[in-house]
Amino acid sequence: MSSEIERFSLLLVEDSPADVYLVRTAMVQEGLNVDLNVVEDGEQAIEIVNRVDAGRGTRAPDLMLLDINVPRRTGNEVLERIRRSPRCAHIPVLMISSSDSPAERGRAFELGANGYFRKPSSLSEFMQLGKLVRQLHDQSRRTAA
Repeated sequence: MSSEIERFSLLLVEDSPADVYLVRTAMVQEGLNVDLNVVEDGEQAIEIVNRVDAGRGTRAPDLMLLDINVPRRTGNEVLERIRRSPRCAHIPVLMISSSDSPAERGRAFELGANGYFRKPSSLSEFMQLGKLVRQLHDQSRRTAA
C-alpha cells in the first residue's frame, strides 16, 4: 500500500489544545494529507452539520474525530445529529474518549460510530490514531466506490 493518500477533510471536535496538538502530530506522522478543521465544542460541530444540510456552501467533512466529552453538546449528541443528517450521515466518525468504559464504548457504536479510540497515556500509543484514521478513510473510499 502506498504511503501517499489523497487530500481529505477531517473535522476534529476537541476542547483540549494538548489533544489537538497530538492529533495533528499523529496525522503528520502517519503521512496523512488532511485539511484539519478544529471546533472546540459540540454546538459548533452541530452548526457545521446544519450548514451542510442547508446547502450554505459548507462541504461535509470526509471524516470526523469526535471527543465524547466536549462542552455545550456531548459527542454522543453530535453523533446522533450526524446520523440523522441527509448530507452527513455517511461520514465515518471515530469517537475519542479518555474512558475505556464498555458502556460508553457500546453507546458510541449504538449511535453509529465507526470506531472508538481511548486516549492513551503514552505518546507512542496516541500516535496509533493516525493508523486508525487511515484505515477508516480507506474503508470509506472502498465503500463509496
